[in-house]
Amino acid sequence: MLGIIVFIFLLLLFIRSPWGQSIIVGQAIDYVKGKTGTEIQLESAFITFDGNIQIDGLYLGDLKNDTLVYTRSLEADLALWPLINGTGIDIYNLKWDGLTARVIRKDSLEGFNYQF
Repeated sequence: MLGIIVFIFLLLLFIRSPWGQSIIVGQAIDYVKGKTGTEIQLESAFITFDGNIQIDGLYLGDLKNDTLVYTRSLEADLALWPLINGTGIDIYNLKWDGLTARVIRKDSLEGFNYQF
């Protein structure tokens, strides 16, 4: 039992540390880049003291290297249990600063510029 408690404590320290958060963010960016084949940049992402997720300087490009989404700052209060279960995403609070989104649909055959 003590081993499980120590493991959970060390896992929480890893997730809360800047080093651990940079590893997690790097893995997430590499995953999305691999799936979409587009440019993604992120200045920083971390879990705040309140337990919210904070993202700063997020850039998502489309297949033509145009800006799809750019946000200066985004802070979201997410419920973790639905994410763990895979039942959905529950957002309780959202603070968004500086959003630019360019979503285009030229015709029904080409679709949207974010369909990968």
